[in-house]
Amino acid sequence: MKSIYLKIIILLFILISVNARGQGVDLIFGGSTSHFLGDLGGKPSLGTNDLQDLDILSTRYALTAGVRIRFNRTFAFRTNLWYARVSGNDKYTRNRERHGRNLNFFSNILEADAVMEISVYRTRSQKTIFYVFGGIGYFTFNPKTRMNGKVYTLRDYGTEGQYAVAGKKPYDLNSVCYPLGFGYKFIINKRSYFTIEVNSRKTKTDYIDDVSTRYVDPALLIAAKGPDAAALADRNISDIPGFSEPGAIRGDPKDNDSYFFFSFSYNYTLGAKPQNGFGRGNRPRNRINGKQKCFEF
Repeated sequence: MKSIYLKIIILLFILISVNARGQGVDLIFGGSTSHFLGDLGGKPSLGTNDLQDLDILSTRYALTAGVRIRFNRTFAFRTNLWYARVSGNDKYTRNRERHGRNLNFFSNILEADAVMEISVYRTRSQKTIFYVFGGIGYFTFNPKTRMNGKVYTLRDYGTEGQYAVAGKKPYDLNSVCYPLGFGYKFIINKRSYFTIEVNSRKTKTDYIDDVSTRYVDPALLIAAKGPDAAALADRNISDIPGFSEPGAIRGDPKDNDSYFFFSFSYNYTLGAKPQNGFGRGNRPRNRINGKQKCFEF
C-alpha cells in the first residue's frame, strides 16, 4: 500500500514538471522548527497528540526545498523535500505515569510531499495573502536513543516483542503522512516573497518514537535480542507497583504519531509570470480600434 502512495507522489512530481511551462513557477528554500506529537512526553493529563502535547524542550529543526506552480490567483500546487529531526522525552512531562516510564528517542525524517494551496484572503495592498493547504506525503524515520553514553537503533531490539512474540513483525520505517496547514505570503518585490506556515502532519504509523502498545516479558526480549533489548524496553523509574509488568500499558496504539513544523521560506519566481498570485486583479484588456478596452463578462 505504501508503495502505491509513493508512486502517486512521484507521478505528481512528473505532472507538475510537465505543466510548469507557461505557469508561474517559484523555487522554495526554507527552515523550520520541528515538533513531535506522540506517545512520549506531553501534557500532565491524558495525552491527545495535538498541540496541547507540545514539548518546547523537545523542539528540533527542519530544512526544506521545493517548487510551487501557480495556476492562477487562487490555486497553486507545490512539492517539497524535507529533512527534519524530531525527538520526545518523558522527563519533560508532569504526567505521573509517563514521567515514570522514563523513555526518550530521537530520529531523522526524510519526507517528500505534494500539496494543493488555496489563497483565501488578500489585504487591500495585495502584499499579504493568507492561504490554506493540504495533500499527501511519504517519509522515512528510524528512532534511536542513548543509554549509558551509547546510541541504540531501537527497531533493531524489538522493544515491544517484535522479534520475541510469535506473529509480531518489526514495524516499517517508511510511512504515509498527510500535510495540512495554513500560512501567509509577504511580497518583497516582483520576483520574491516570504512565507510563514503552520505545517502539520498526520501519519499512518505509531512507531516514530518506538512506543505503541504494551510491555513484554523481559525474559523473552533477552532470549531474542539480549539484555540490551530488555533494558531499552523498560527504563522506568516509577513508584507504581507493577508499572512495567508484562502486559502493562507502554503506549497508546489508538493514536498514530504526528509531527509539525513552524516554517519560514524564501520564494523566488522563475519564468515570464512573476508574482501571478500577487496581482491586483485587473481584468484582461485588449486594443480595439486603437483604444484600450476592458472586457466585461
